[in-house]
Amino acid sequence: MAVARLDPLLWLVLVGSIGLLLPHIPLTVLPIVVVAFAWRRMHEVRDLPLPPRWLLLLLAAASTAVVLVHFHALWGRDAGVALLVAAAGLKLLETHEARDQYGVLLLAFFLLISVLLFDQAIAIFALVMLLFWLLVGAWMGISQPSGPTGHHLGQRLREAGRLLLLGLPFTLILFALFPRPPGALWGVQQPGGQAQTGLSEQMRPGQFDELAEDPSPAFRVRFDGTPTPPDERYWRVFVMSGFAENDPESWISDPASGTPRLETLNDSRVSYQVTLEPTDARQLPSLAAAVDIPAKSRVDGNLVVQREQPVDDRLRYRLTSAVEYRIDVGTLPRFRREQYLSLGGLNPLLADLAQDWRDQPPVERIEQALAYFREQPFEYSRSPGRREGADRADTFLFETQRGYCADYADAFVRLMRAADVPARVVTGYQGGEFNGDYLVVRQSDAHAWAEVWTERDGWQRVDPTAAVAPERIEEGIARSSADDAGLSDTVRREQGSWGRQMRLLAEQMDNRWNQYVLGYDGRLQQEWLGRLGLAMNHPVWSVLSALAVAVVAWWGLLVVLARRERRRQADSEAEYLWARLQEDLARLGVHRGNPESERALLRRATTTLPFAADDLRRVGQLLEASRYARSPSRRQSRLLTTRLANLHRRLFLRSHWSRRRLGKSSGRRQD
Repeated sequence: MAVARLDPLLWLVLVGSIGLLLPHIPLTVLPIVVVAFAWRRMHEVRDLPLPPRWLLLLLAAASTAVVLVHFHALWGRDAGVALLVAAAGLKLLETHEARDQYGVLLLAFFLLISVLLFDQAIAIFALVMLLFWLLVGAWMGISQPSGPTGHHLGQRLREAGRLLLLGLPFTLILFALFPRPPGALWGVQQPGGQAQTGLSEQMRPGQFDELAEDPSPAFRVRFDGTPTPPDERYWRVFVMSGFAENDPESWISDPASGTPRLETLNDSRVSYQVTLEPTDARQLPSLAAAVDIPAKSRVDGNLVVQREQPVDDRLRYRLTSAVEYRIDVGTLPRFRREQYLSLGGLNPLLADLAQDWRDQPPVERIEQALAYFREQPFEYSRSPGRREGADRADTFLFETQRGYCADYADAFVRLMRAADVPARVVTGYQGGEFNGDYLVVRQSDAHAWAEVWTERDGWQRVDPTAAVAPERIEEGIARSSADDAGLSDTVRREQGSWGRQMRLLAEQMDNRWNQYVLGYDGRLQQEWLGRLGLAMNHPVWSVLSALAVAVVAWWGLLVVLARRERRRQADSEAEYLWARLQEDLARLGVHRGNPESERALLRRATTTLPFAADDLRRVGQLLEASRYARSPSRRQSRLLTTRLANLHRRLFLRSHWSRRRLGKSSGRRQD
């Protein structure tokens, strides 16, 4: 008995889809799948017998146990996809006949869909569509093993491409018009899938040095009006006033507190839309003081926008912020004041320096600290030297005098507290780079600054980095790190870099894909349909309209493809147009008899249709010359094609107009 071989296209789809899923399935499942694939291949090549049913049941039980141990569940996205991959491998070991391949085909389809549950990037989507094209080709080969497309891969792929193109208009129209559920397409993702490394709730030495090397986008911003100037683009994420347990050199973020005591100026407000990459945290980056926030979020007493659930998937939200504001003006509760004056660590030299400023007003103490940074030979560098020990701030201020934003923010806050000025550290992002019509803020734009409190003005932002490297604030990290060879061209914004230009182009495409395809939600759909005058608030009418438009478009495409097929099957363009012309004559009452010649048909048509007599006679002459000339010239052929096309267009319109007029007159007679 001949061994039933798996369709080669189906092999490619299985290998490709499982390859795309490899980063998301446990390694313990992989050996079972590899053994199943190898066994199946040996069965087809070396006629190795397939395993008995008891062994298949044992492998299935082992796969289930492995998934259960790894995920502690058999449901959910991750566990379900792992079971699906194992089932696809084991299904190969019980496929004996050609018809059994339909089960493998169905599993391959679900494997492709599963890939999009983890990642919907343009490149991944393109690969999935390529594999789906191969899968349709495999289905055609399995369905017609002895038919015209059963063995020739090229012909199968061409037919599969035609089928996909036929369904494309229907798909696009339904995508655009079918009522959208709340949220965007990227909402299918689940926790733990794609959270990015970035800012954390703890600021430790060296953390920002590492982030400076990461050019990946943290979020993208589109302003409603004029963008804020670069030196005002401070994106707030965490506020830190306490130290980590057993580590007085690391700061930790404050827990969410009550509502802020906020005073804002209305004319300083700016509205913008943020598309945030996954962070696995609840904090949403925001400018200055957020006053209008998205649903299911709140602004705590530190002006940090907190979301109810962690951002485990790409999130798009709108904010309005007041650039000019005052917060906590007047007095601070005693326990808060003590918290904002706690020094942490052992830095006696820092304490002695600050002690000299205590007799001055708070505003002058702040200026004294900034003047110290400006006047001393401090350098802005990612390689500051030693950062360990409880006296790290002393080492930085009086020995190395080299540091990054976190070093300056840390030392400044400690100086202020030693000078009896309440202070805290704020971490987030500063600056950004415009790429087209939106601002991209990268992980390399991560920044730390300070806030100090005075009774008259409340909390005020003070950035000691600006005193040492003002170009970092005004022109971004690219200007302050232009000579740092350890940073990529994208971070340093090398104008002549081909790699940077390609990355910016890819980010533009990725942003449009995220905004208008993955982010195509109900709000965007209604906005787009409203511009076309097709906005519908009732979902039933929206569904019916989408289906009606899709059916009409599909029918139109089928008509066009049918005509193209007829044109392709004709011996020449002139023969195709001559056949269409005979159809037009038939609609006008001039039917060609069985033994009737072309000359006789056209002679009779000139009598019946006097308005086209001259054109019909000329076409008849050219047609006879083409039929019976030994070698008709190209000019004659082109002239015949042109005459036929013009006459066909004229008679086609006349026949439809006559039919419509006849219908109206018969309706009047019935009345």
